[in-house]
Amino acid sequence: MSQDPSKLPTFYFGSALRGMWALVWAQRCTTGTFIRLGLAGAAVAFLMLLTVRSGNEQGWLGWVVGFYFQFLIPLTCLNVCGSMMRAEVQANTLSFLCTRPLHRHTLFLLQYICHVGWLQLMFLVCTLALFTLGGVKQVEGLGGLLPMMLFTQILAIFAWSALAALLGLVHQRFVVIGILYWLVVEMGLGMVESSNINQLSILRHVHTLMAQNEIVVSVFKWSAEAPLTAGLVLGGATIFFLAAASALFTFREYLPSQEAGQ
Repeated sequence: MSQDPSKLPTFYFGSALRGMWALVWAQRCTTGTFIRLGLAGAAVAFLMLLTVRSGNEQGWLGWVVGFYFQFLIPLTCLNVCGSMMRAEVQANTLSFLCTRPLHRHTLFLLQYICHVGWLQLMFLVCTLALFTLGGVKQVEGLGGLLPMMLFTQILAIFAWSALAALLGLVHQRFVVIGILYWLVVEMGLGMVESSNINQLSILRHVHTLMAQNEIVVSVFKWSAEAPLTAGLVLGGATIFFLAAASALFTFREYLPSQEAGQ
């Protein structure tokens, strides 16, 4: 599948990105996908309208931060970006992609950019819908919370997606590994207050950024210290996971025949 980089013909990154985006868009924008998203969104909206009292910031934040931000977003990133290369291997289309005039690490990064772009657009719409429901429920302070929510969400999606992409290359059972990671590191070590080991948790730094909003910190009591450090760690984690995944994809061969044996 791999080629000698010195013999690869010249390619234009912009053209390659547009081609990859068109491919990813065709895969993701299907009728079935929109039906599933619509049904899931309608179910969450119904439950929120049913359980959140008017003017109750704590109830609304419980759904938006407790469920949507801490659980639904990382799980979706794990499913989408963890499978982006594994799906190509299982469909036996990876060899076709690797014959394109691209370095293997460039192919991986193009896939990552396109899948993360899809996730960012999808969750932007979801977040705006949740804030609209908050407005319907007369939750106060939404105007001040929305910019911080979107900024933190963008960084978190980049970091969680990069980690998911790495896990997807490590093993085909990346969902199981990812869930174990989420339980042990994010919900376990990340909640430890007496040691700096909690800095290994992506969610810990997400909490720090979200705690810059008074409403969030009044409900969840998260530490608001060192937001700049939290942002830099999320950016650094994204780069680290992408570098590790790019190296792994460059030097390891992925064959459909290997999938059944893992």
